[in-house]
Amino acid sequence: MSALLASAPLLLRRRGALADILPVIAFAAATAITATVLGGSAAFVGRIPAGEVPMTGEASVMPFLAICALIASVLLVPSAVGLGGSAARLSLARREQDLAAIRLVGGTSGQVGSVAVLDVAAQSLLGAVLGLGAHVAVTPALTRLDFGIAPFTLGDLLLPVWSYPVLVVALVLIAAGSAAVSLAGVVLSPLGVARDSRVMRLSVLRVVLWAVLIVGFVAFMNVGGMLLGEAGTGIMIAIMVLFIAAIVAGINVVGPFIVWVTALALAKTAPTPSLLVGARRLAGDPRAGWRAVSGITFALVIAGFLTMMATFGEATNPEEAMMFTAMTTGGLLTLGIAAVLAAVSTGVSQTARVIDQAPRLRAQHIAGAEVGQLHRARLAEIAVPVGLSSIIATGTALLVLTTFLGGAPSDPMMAVQYLASVLGAYALVIAAVLVGSPLVKRYATRAA
Repeated sequence: MSALLASAPLLLRRRGALADILPVIAFAAATAITATVLGGSAAFVGRIPAGEVPMTGEASVMPFLAICALIASVLLVPSAVGLGGSAARLSLARREQDLAAIRLVGGTSGQVGSVAVLDVAAQSLLGAVLGLGAHVAVTPALTRLDFGIAPFTLGDLLLPVWSYPVLVVALVLIAAGSAAVSLAGVVLSPLGVARDSRVMRLSVLRVVLWAVLIVGFVAFMNVGGMLLGEAGTGIMIAIMVLFIAAIVAGINVVGPFIVWVTALALAKTAPTPSLLVGARRLAGDPRAGWRAVSGITFALVIAGFLTMMATFGEATNPEEAMMFTAMTTGGLLTLGIAAVLAAVSTGVSQTARVIDQAPRLRAQHIAGAEVGQLHRARLAEIAVPVGLSSIIATGTALLVLTTFLGGAPSDPMMAVQYLASVLGAYALVIAAVLVGSPLVKRYATRAA
């Protein structure tokens, strides 16, 4: 055992600076976003006045603004934590051949798992520390935002000192847990890794569970108020927030299944070789294909929620003016954080996929595929999940808006604003494609 652990650093050799930096960047972004969002929510909650005295001015709108801040946290934090989990799986996938080599020299499954999880934990710890530094660095700028209320101080937006070690430990444990769960895909025999013998199967239960959540949310919004009455307003809000969080989180559950089914259909009917290759890649690993656009999907859902603000009328008193200003600023801030999350998630995922496909790109180029054809196949591999994510995000946002408003939004500015968000998401995908394009040529033409 000791000899195995001593040789592990040599076996888990670094395959290149870029491949090692990507998971650390993802862990850092996940930590920074989580800490910043939790700090902001705590600042709003901390201003809720205590007691039953009549409230006026800022105090009268603070409970509602705190609810909005909690909803934003429920939307952002799980996606940020999910980015950390994806980074753990990315780091683990990068070590498949090395872990198989440890099995080849006599390591057991438990020993291989320990080495793999420790490797992921080290990267997540480094990323978490860097993320906390980024959080502390950007927080002073957030104190300058105008929420229509008394400005927040640096102390308001920073978390208690004791919470930062807890946050780091929690994220490292989540990363280690994600790595441990994913070990079934990498603790294979050396021959299994060499042949990449895994077969992808996804269950239709993913869609069924998501549909049950949607039906439950619509039903609760229609009858929940009557069942709970005015006395149960707090309970209704809590249940509503949980439903929204579950539906948004469920997008990442149903998304890979939809990508998988669509890719299988396209692989059978593709009119061009590039689309055929791209569809087969997606069918072989729909989870990775969805992870590449999951951040964009989430950002589009946030943009859909933000467009609801266009239905608000003009403020008739100072309290309403405060509320509208705070919601507008908070909504734009939430969208901005979601965009950063999408940019990091998309850039890391797309670049990682090119690195993962390096042997395949080289083999296809040797077999006669031109670099341009490889680029078109990669574009098809990206375009399919992006198009599906736009449909899913639009449908989810429209469902929530329709349920809240009691009908479809009629303000044309809502459609214009949302269209601008969709175009921004596509621009983000194009940027990610351009960033990874030089790598395609490098790996395809690199000597063996």
